[in-house]
Amino acid sequence: MSAHADIIVSSNDSTEVKLVVEAKLRMANLLDTERQLRRFMLQVSCPLGLLVTPDHLWVYLDRFTSYSEESIERIGDFDIKELIGFAAGASEAAFENAVQDWLENLSVTNTRERIKDEKLLDVVRHYILPAVETGVVRAAGPR
Repeated sequence: MSAHADIIVSSNDSTEVKLVVEAKLRMANLLDTERQLRRFMLQVSCPLGLLVTPDHLWVYLDRFTSYSEESIERIGDFDIKELIGFAAGASEAAFENAVQDWLENLSVTNTRERIKDEKLLDVVRHYILPAVETGVVRAAGPR
């Protein structure tokens, strides 16, 4: 299984990758998918990774304590059923588009009203929002 991401947030003026996102409608094996995301984060020296399903969000932070997957810590595991606007029964590409739209609009929506979970709100404000506000959100490949 090759390491990749569905969405990348990179710096406006350089090749620095600020955030990588793996968006999955269904996930057969969380540990395998996490390993793939961690490998990609290491390949591109990215400090922040998200694994997103229609119901769940996992957040990963690379502490850069080593050049291995062990330096990447899962800092959050959240129920997000109501957070990302997505029509049930739509395609994988439509879900990736919905996740990308959510990230692109994160800085202009009232985050406090949309996110009720205090820990998730804290993670969004301290990690995800700074990455998308100072970067460019784009698909990592064709959909």
